[in-house]
Amino acid sequence: MKSRQQADHIREQIEREMLVNNHPAVWLWTIDLQGMKTLPPDWFKLLDDEERLLCQQFRQEKDRLAYVAAHALLRSTLSNTLKIPPASLIISHDKKGKPFINMPESRAVEISLSHTSGMVAVALSETGKVGVDVEAVNQHIIPQDDLSAYGVSNEEAKRLASLAEPERSELFFDLWTAREAVAKADGRGLSLPFSLIQIDHSKNMATIQTDGSCPSSHWHLLLKRPSPLHRLSVAWPKESRELP
Repeated sequence: MKSRQQADHIREQIEREMLVNNHPAVWLWTIDLQGMKTLPPDWFKLLDDEERLLCQQFRQEKDRLAYVAAHALLRSTLSNTLKIPPASLIISHDKKGKPFINMPESRAVEISLSHTSGMVAVALSETGKVGVDVEAVNQHIIPQDDLSAYGVSNEEAKRLASLAEPERSELFFDLWTAREAVAKADGRGLSLPFSLIQIDHSKNMATIQTDGSCPSSHWHLLLKRPSPLHRLSVAWPKESRELP
């Protein structure tokens, strides 16, 4: 009962959205941490022993708060979805660092989480892969010349160069979070060259071009502004659910 109350405490503070035409395909939760200085004790209690140990390694309080919030949110949402107490959930990571539910009866649910300064996000899918990324918009970290490390195409670079602030930063972070979300959903993460990911904002779609070792794939995208200072993207396979 106590763990259920802790989960309810978290859920009172989150925004929940059901995606893909009101079908239970992909779910998104966010917590806005802006202005929060200390950790609610109930959040810390939702973590397992390993997560509690890892959170102590963050030197800055804001980073520790974001880590705890993201993992507490993940456990709370999973508990509510799977009807399993948060402390009983076994969450592991594959070789690429992607989290998964290490419980045979629950592996059909795919999970992804992301945290940045002032914001955390969790996405769940019952029908296939999913990836989420949230970033704090900061024009000072955008490279002025070489954008290739972020997978920005020549056409995108020209468009960015034509924009003034704050539009330039907003577009850059839309492109960045979209590619991060697709890479997470694909499962290869940062080992996937971002230059292989093509973004089509007009159709809210992304394509991973084949590199010879993996076939090309197509992904739905949801791009959001969870706060004036943040950009967020969710990616899931096109085959999971066709949009109208």
